[in-house]
Amino acid sequence: MYGPPGFKETFEILQEYTRTPLNFFKFPLNVHELDSGNKIENVSTCATIHTVPTLAFRVDSESGRSFCYSADTTYCPQVAKLARAVDLFVHEATFLEDQTEIAKLTRHSTASIAGQVGNEASAKQLILFHIPPPNDHRENEFCEQASKTFGSKVTVAKDMDHIEF
Repeated sequence: MYGPPGFKETFEILQEYTRTPLNFFKFPLNVHELDSGNKIENVSTCATIHTVPTLAFRVDSESGRSFCYSADTTYCPQVAKLARAVDLFVHEATFLEDQTEIAKLTRHSTASIAGQVGNEASAKQLILFHIPPPNDHRENEFCEQASKTFGSKVTVAKDMDHIEF
């Protein structure tokens, strides 16, 4: 697992608080910390704008396909730059336009912001995630608001979705 500086300690604290035994994971789990802007092989990063240090990740495959994951963030031009011309852009959209104040307070994105960043990045496909339970019945509104600023169809990810691009 990769995360920003301090991630390893945070992960260990979460394991302790949730009483997750060390042998819980049935595979080797290595935790690495990356600074914003680091690149490891085909993975690039940038910092997002959130209440805690958070990174966005971009993966470029040998076949020429690309994927970018925003993580939690409010509007962040660096994420648009990282996601430039990706085939698949997965951007958080926790709130809708009628929830802009809480989005600003918590440094999360609205669907419109996610669409705007996708548009600025010239992403080919945009998928929204991180929609909390109080908003999950408003999926159509998320798609409509993001589509207006993205300029194309937007979908909302669901648990266990398999997305080909």
